[in-house]
Amino acid sequence: MPSEPPLSSQDMLTGQRLCQSKSHQDSVLSAMNQQRKDGLLCDVTLVAGEQKFHAHKAVLAACSDYFRAMFSLCMMESEADEVTLQGVTCVGLKHALDFAYTGQIVLEPGVIHDVLSAGSHLQLLELLSLCSHYLIQELSSLNYLDLYRLADLFHLPALEEAVVDFLVEHMAELLHSHQEEVLLLPFRLLREVLKSDRLTTLSEEEIWQLVMRWLERECRYQYAEELLQHVRYGLMEASTLQQLSRGRLHPLQDGHLLEEALEYQRATFTQPLCQTPRTRPRFRSLTLYVAGGRKREVSRMRELRYFNPCGPGGGGGGGVSGGSPRETGHGGQHQQQQQQQPTQMQGVGVGVGVGVGPRVPGGSDWSELAPMPAGRSHHCVAVMGHFLFVAGGEVEQTNGPTCAVRSACRYDPRADRWTDIAPMKACREHFVLGALGQFLFAVGGRNELRQVLPSVERYCPKRNKWTFVQPFDRALSCHAGCVADGLLWVSGGVTNTAQYQNRLMVYDPVQDGWSARSPMLQRRVYHVMAAVRRQLYVLGGNDLDYNNDRILVRHIDCYHIDVDQWTRCSFSLLTGQNEAGVAVHEDRIYVVGGYSIWTNEPLACIQVLDVSTEGKGEVFYGPSLPFASNGIATCFLPAPHFTCPNLQSLQVPQHRIGTL
Repeated sequence: MPSEPPLSSQDMLTGQRLCQSKSHQDSVLSAMNQQRKDGLLCDVTLVAGEQKFHAHKAVLAACSDYFRAMFSLCMMESEADEVTLQGVTCVGLKHALDFAYTGQIVLEPGVIHDVLSAGSHLQLLELLSLCSHYLIQELSSLNYLDLYRLADLFHLPALEEAVVDFLVEHMAELLHSHQEEVLLLPFRLLREVLKSDRLTTLSEEEIWQLVMRWLERECRYQYAEELLQHVRYGLMEASTLQQLSRGRLHPLQDGHLLEEALEYQRATFTQPLCQTPRTRPRFRSLTLYVAGGRKREVSRMRELRYFNPCGPGGGGGGGVSGGSPRETGHGGQHQQQQQQQPTQMQGVGVGVGVGVGPRVPGGSDWSELAPMPAGRSHHCVAVMGHFLFVAGGEVEQTNGPTCAVRSACRYDPRADRWTDIAPMKACREHFVLGALGQFLFAVGGRNELRQVLPSVERYCPKRNKWTFVQPFDRALSCHAGCVADGLLWVSGGVTNTAQYQNRLMVYDPVQDGWSARSPMLQRRVYHVMAAVRRQLYVLGGNDLDYNNDRILVRHIDCYHIDVDQWTRCSFSLLTGQNEAGVAVHEDRIYVVGGYSIWTNEPLACIQVLDVSTEGKGEVFYGPSLPFASNGIATCFLPAPHFTCPNLQSLQVPQHRIGTL
């Protein structure tokens, strides 16, 4: 039989593929550099000072807009074999050419100015970026002013920002050791430092003193109005403001700014609604706060704690990066007179600020602040304008058992101070509290007679008054709620006839009405709910089995607001948690403490649901509470002044921290 014709190469191959060499680009550039050194195939000679350098126009034009314009447009140099560069030293040009051909450069103090001049003149942006990075690594208290001048001269925004951050972090230390140099800061640099929210190493009174000294230094009074705009008078003590308003401390004071701050201080209850750039607290980070609760040995707790881990990078209030340490005692409002800095003038006392607080015994990750006026558990918290509101809960009575209360109070983290606000119209525990716009809304719960309530009431800070609004269609307690999309969402709970619920209800404050959404995939009570990126997550709680016995729910379910649909997540809680606190920060949900119906004991664990990466949610254990507690309330607030807690152990599983 005749043999088949051989297959052609095209018939044997199946398709098209991209094939790439990893070394080709480097080898070509390396060969070009060797040609430059050997003077081979070079088509231009650059002259700087009295030294000549051979080069290739194509290489120069590829990495510099300056050379691209010179050699491609109708310029006199485009046809020239030799080009003399003005304003560039031979040292700077040599380093610039080495970088253009290799992508590498060795920087040192003796050449950095020449290299910056060459890079700026020749528009070698990558070279300028490397120089900026080198200078940032060299930044110290001895050279920050010189480096800022370089950043300004050669337009290095990253270096300029680094100098501002350095001053913000080290201002207290610099005022103590290099005060005269601080008073030489250029106006624009000082202004950027004053604008920073992270300027926490000084109290606001000390910041005011710094501005006044700077203005008086060389009679720079023309800058007074603009600089004083960035002093946050609303953070000062009322007594200091009154002294300033009477003109006793300095004639340069802006009466309008002082009157604005005094009015803010007088309007005690409306402060959360009147926040401006001059009343906004300065802080370096948010951190997790835990208020009240119930632990095994003590019926109800008053303590307010915040996550403040010690150790490397853990934050706290001292050290080189945080200024001088300022701890607070146990008395009064946990305030202590700050250490005096050499910035005082004309008898002005140094202001009062919030210290890092004493450590919780047996819990080095937690510090204590001023306790609540009364111990309580199964209460609710809400945050408005950086203020923490606490309402209701169970309180231990002096002459009998615990019962629900209507009392409410507000915590100011700037002054570590509690203020009583108007009590609710109804006593409530196991209820929901949410901040919507300029109001707080309290939903359902149980009263002092253990009766389940259908009522809903609204708190108005302007009037310091609660009023009833549209109630639920049935009595409800032990439910969960959160705020999302400008609405208040409530899920699950139990009715006054002990019926467990799987309903999802939503309250519209504009319409003052409730409406139903798709029900949850199963009933839940004593659970928590949190919103992340237009999705609602329900976690923990319990349900009833066919024998009417309670069962833990570890499943995590997600409600998609835009499509009104529930889905079950592929991940679950590591252990069941009832009566827990919940808080959200950076797309992570924190389920804190609670109660286990398996052991009939309170819990000390914190479980973290991380949904920050789309499609890659995970649950892990975070740091523990200092002791087991249920019925606690949690939130994220600005960390106390002079502290910068490291939240890494809250945000990353323990086994991955060492790899970061």
